[in-house]
This record gives sequence, structure tokens and C-alpha cells, in this order.
Amino acid sequence: MAEPKVSLKRYQKRRDFKASPEPSGTTKRVPKKTKQPIFVIHKHAASHLHYDFRIEVDGVLTSWAVPKGFSHNPAEKHLAVPTDDHPYDYAKFEGVIPKGNYGAGTVMVWDRGTYKNLKDHSMAQCVKNGRIEVFLRGKKLLGGYALIRTTLGKGNQWLVLKMNDEYASRTTKSFPDENKSAKTGRTMDEITSDEIDTDGCVVQLSNQDKILFPDAKITKGDVIAYYTKIAPTMLPYMKDRAVTMHRFPDGITKEGFYQKDKSDYFPNWIKHVLIPKEGGKSDYVVCNDTATLVYLANQACITPHLWLSRLDKLDYPDRMIFDLDPGSKTDFAAVKKAGLLLHKILEDLGLTSFVMTTGSRGLHIVVPLDRKTPFDDVRDCARKIAEQLVAKDPEHYTLEARLAKRCGRLYIDVSRNAFAQTTVAPYSIRARSGAPVATPLEWGELKKKSLQAQSFTIKNVFARLKKVGDPWKKINRSMQSLKKSHKMMQLLKT
Repeated sequence: MAEPKVSLKRYQKRRDFKASPEPSGTTKRVPKKTKQPIFVIHKHAASHLHYDFRIEVDGVLTSWAVPKGFSHNPAEKHLAVPTDDHPYDYAKFEGVIPKGNYGAGTVMVWDRGTYKNLKDHSMAQCVKNGRIEVFLRGKKLLGGYALIRTTLGKGNQWLVLKMNDEYASRTTKSFPDENKSAKTGRTMDEITSDEIDTDGCVVQLSNQDKILFPDAKITKGDVIAYYTKIAPTMLPYMKDRAVTMHRFPDGITKEGFYQKDKSDYFPNWIKHVLIPKEGGKSDYVVCNDTATLVYLANQACITPHLWLSRLDKLDYPDRMIFDLDPGSKTDFAAVKKAGLLLHKILEDLGLTSFVMTTGSRGLHIVVPLDRKTPFDDVRDCARKIAEQLVAKDPEHYTLEARLAKRCGRLYIDVSRNAFAQTTVAPYSIRARSGAPVATPLEWGELKKKSLQAQSFTIKNVFARLKKVGDPWKKINRSMQSLKKSHKMMQLLKT
């Protein structure tokens, strides 16, 4: 471990890095001659809301607390109180310092960028002399700013003010996106909610600026923010179900992997369940709360997949599912047509069904069940129903599982209706370009030409929910019996 700089010892002495997510400052920063020095401004809701102005000086961040923030007006002089030097890596820090720790509260990267020293002296000498003049090039602050040590008041106090240049203004009061993070675009409330404290369980987030979707520049922080916000809508579909995680720690352009068993390092407040399998047991995560959903997102679990049965009756599913998987000769218009035909077949059998885009290429048609029919019988029913659909257009639909024998036709997959099989959770992100979302639909939406398999993404799904609500909100109140469907029983006899 590198020896910390002398100026960081006070910073490190004040903090317990086992309890706080702040960087420890043990990694040595070697400034590059060709790289401009950085600055960062943190908005910090500690005991009092204030701003922390930090500039890079000799590999650390020399810092001032600025209670009233910054101004465009050169006539306004704001108090700036020197604080501990912070490690260079602190420029990336955004999150929540837990209660009981020094500086406890929410920390936002309010602004960040590079600066140019406008004085002839080195920046270290400027700090020592008590007069700093810099040109800031940030997302919010632009232009010359000065920090001047003053003899007014008690102790080591400074003033920060806007220099009188072309970027100054005596009338402009606000800054661009002044209530949002310059790093993640989140508000203080959203950052706070990302650090969920549920029954004393605090989710510590890490590497939020890591790019998981390179084409759309979507970060892990964006994925975490999405799952935090969607949790109230999504969790009822996940409750008391075993979860298989589809993880992409290096982003979606690298190979991901499926993980059934929870990792040994998962915190003990994560609910889990042991389920027997051939030769042993699998230890599945159960995601019943926002804290768990956020924790899984922090593990780069892009897509949670769910069992079709709940924990108390694992052999009896409460979902019968049809996966409409398009072939090489199938466009999404043909998938929508097949979905509507299947809906009509189910309706004629007296069965209520629901539909969603998978966020990939196809559709999932789901029939909610009363958990009184075992998996094998449910799969038999699903196959009989699927056979009716294929019979309507065998040239374009198939039940053939082997890809080579599908000949480009739409595959009606009923194989998921089995013990330990899974399906993508509603409102899950899919590991595809643009971060599409598996989105529940109204049946009438399949008639819209504009609807595509990936119409909804993490960037527009909330606007959709605000406009149309959740089309599946009644699914858990629509449980039905296959055995009480007279037409279904007749179909099984054929």
C-alpha cells in the first residue's frame, strides 16, 4: 500500500473506510504534464447544506467549504473556509456517507472540469500566498474565479468571487441543471434513494461511472438509478421468487454470465433460499425489496430472471408462459400478429392473458394461474394451445425446438413451463444496444404499426408509465384454474 501524502493524514484519520464509501487516498496520483489539472465542486448535505470547492494541487484536492455556493456576479463575495485536503480520487465520489461517520450525508458531484492557473506562480505557491486566480471550464461554472484569503473574521477564512470577464453577469442567477449532478444527472433525493437503508441494511454502491452500454454511454450508475426508480412497479412481480442473475461486469459488449447461487460475499441481509437440485442444492437470491434490487444492479446484474412459481409452492406455477421467438424470416409485425392470434385462442378457452415485449426480439404471453396445477400438466396445456396456433399457419409458426429445423419460422416456445426454468422479469433491462426494457403492454397496442420489440428503454419507460400506467397491475388478481376451464379439458383429451 502506498504511503499517503502528509496532507491526507488528517483526512484519513477522521474516517473509517470500512464504514464509509469514500476513497481512502492510498493510491498515489502522478500528474501528467500534458493533462490539465482538475477541479470539482461537491454539493454536500451534511449537518448543513454547503458546497465543497476542490482544485488539484500537487496530486491532491485542496478544498474549501463554500456555504452559499457560487455566483455569476463579480460584486458578490462568498465565504470559503479551508478544509482538509482530499485524495485525487475523491473527484469521482458521489453517494451517501452513512450516519455516524465524519461528514455524514449525501454528496453530489455538482460540477467538475479542468482549470487553468492565471497567476505566474505555481498553484501551491498561490495557495500559500493566499490569492488564487483560475479559469474554470466545467459543466456549470465557466470563466475566471478568484479565491482570496482575508483578514476579516476569525481564523483562516477566504472569499470566492467571479472575476469580471465575458462570462460574468449581474443578472443571471442560476446555473445549467443546477439541481442535478454533473456526473450522473441525478438530484440529491435520487442519490439519497440510491443508498437504500432498509431495516438497517445500507447498500454501498461502487464504480457508478463505469460504462455498461458503450453505444449509449449508459453507466452502472444509470442502471442503478433506473432500478431504484422502477422498484415500486417491478417488485410485486418479483416477490417471493427465486432469481437467476444475468450479469455483465465488463459491460454488454463483453460476454456476460448467468448466476444462480448467491455469492459468498453478498451481505447477510440479502434474502435467499436453498432449492434442491440433482446432486445438491442451489442458493438463490430472493428480491423482495428495493435494497436487494439495487444491490443486484450494483453487481452489474442487468437482467434478473424469475422462476414461474413462488417459494411456498415451488412445484405449482402461477404463470403459464408462451415465448414468441422470431426466426430469420420473421419481422416484428408477424410476431404481433401471432400474439393477437394466441390471445384469441386463449380467450376462446376462457383464459385471461397478458402480453409484454421481451426487450429483445419477441413477445411473452402470460396466463396467470391459481397454483393448483403442477408444472408438467401446465406444460402439456401450453403445448396443446401452441399446437392450435401453429395449425393456423404452419408455414410461419413452429414448435420445433431445434434451430436448424425451424427454417426461419416463428418459434412458439413453451419449454419454460418447467421446474427451475425462468423468464425475464417485467421491467427488466436487457443487455442490448440502448438498454431496452421488457415492457408490459395492453393488448390493443399490438395493433399499432409503430410498436417495435425494443420501443421502450430506460430513457422513455417512465414517461410511458406516467401516461398509460402499468398494464399488468391486475395480473396478480387474475389467477385462474386450468382444470376449471371446460374447453381446456376438452383440448387436453384430443
